[in-house]
Amino acid sequence: MRPADPIILAIYLVCIALALSKIVSSFNDEYTVSLDDDSLKQQLTDQNLEDIIGIGFDFEKRYEFGKDDKLRQFGVKVTNKSQTHSIYIDWDYCATTDLQGRSRRVTRLVPGTTLDLFQNQVFSTVASGATLKEVITAEDVLKRKEPSDKDSAVALEMEVSKPLLDFEALKKSKDDPPKKKYARFVARIDPLEFSLDLALRLIGSTYSAEGDRIQLRCKFILKKLPWYAGVPWNPKD
Repeated sequence: MRPADPIILAIYLVCIALALSKIVSSFNDEYTVSLDDDSLKQQLTDQNLEDIIGIGFDFEKRYEFGKDDKLRQFGVKVTNKSQTHSIYIDWDYCATTDLQGRSRRVTRLVPGTTLDLFQNQVFSTVASGATLKEVITAEDVLKRKEPSDKDSAVALEMEVSKPLLDFEALKKSKDDPPKKKYARFVARIDPLEFSLDLALRLIGSTYSAEGDRIQLRCKFILKKLPWYAGVPWNPKD
């Protein structure tokens, strides 16, 4: 063995290790979102609403917490299980939080909407035995759509311009708690959370004529997936 051979071998192994590290890092950015069912069920039980209201959400099976994060909006489903009550959803009284717990106004996404964000949102009605499905996001991720023609009315249309959750802000925070939360999330030690406060009004024989407003906090749990979950040949289910 030549004197230089161990050095060459060491450099080769370091290069291989760096290459493998970059490969792992490129796949190490996926997470799932799930509803805290137990918390929501307990709230419905405490308010004797389990036989009246059903709530569900539509999320993708997985997301990436990078610049191309696809979690920009999500679906909400409200079912009226009762035959004697009507349910109203007061969107202007709903709020969602970000990863640091900051409250944000909820906006219901209506295709082609040109409404000013400062205007009040019309409430939605869920008839007896029916299910309402809507798509929502936070107000601060919306902006006016860039027009293809300066004279086109499409300039008034709203679009979702960025991800709903800002992982970079958590990562680069000057405060220790957010930084530690992000580090523990990436290390798969602790999950991250955000929430939706859903404001509903119930009208029926046991409620007032205008409806009694109730607030339900829906908590969502974000869990980071292991790096190998992102490899192309791994099932995405």
